[in-house]
Amino acid sequence: MFTLLAAVMWTVNDFPASAMVSGWSTKGYMACPVCKEDVTSGWHAGKICYLGHRRWLPWDHEWREKDKEFDGNTERRLRPREWSGDEIVELLNRLDFAPFGKTVSRTRHSTHMNWTHKPIFFELPYWSKLKLRHNLDVMHVEKNVFDILVGTF
Repeated sequence: MFTLLAAVMWTVNDFPASAMVSGWSTKGYMACPVCKEDVTSGWHAGKICYLGHRRWLPWDHEWREKDKEFDGNTERRLRPREWSGDEIVELLNRLDFAPFGKTVSRTRHSTHMNWTHKPIFFELPYWSKLKLRHNLDVMHVEKNVFDILVGTF
C-alpha cells in the first residue's frame, strides 16, 4: 500500500475562464490580472481599452519617449510590482466575500479591488509558491487527474 500524492503544476485556459478559476474578474477597468490595481484603462469608441504597456519596456527604450505615436504621454512609470503568492493569500484571507447564491447581495467593497471570490486553488499548500498560477486549462484538469488516479489501480 502507498499514499498517492497529486499536484496541479499549471493548466492553460482562455482569458474569460481565467476569471472563474483565479477569482480576479477579467471584465471592466481593472481586468489585467498582472497589473491588479495599477492598471491604466480608459473608455474609447464604446469599449474599455488598456494603455500603459510601454512601462514594461526597459527604462532606456526609445518607445518610452515617443508620445505622438502612442497616447500623447511620455511613459515614465515603472512596471507594476509583481504580487507574490503569499501576498495574494494574505490579502484574500482578509477579505470577506459573500456566499454563493442568487438570493444573496453580491455587492463588493472597494477594498476587494477586482477579486470576486477566493479561489479553491489557494487552499493547496504549494499554490502560492507557483510562478505560473494563471495558466489553468480547466477543461483538461478533471480528465487528467481522473486518468492518473484511475490508471494507478
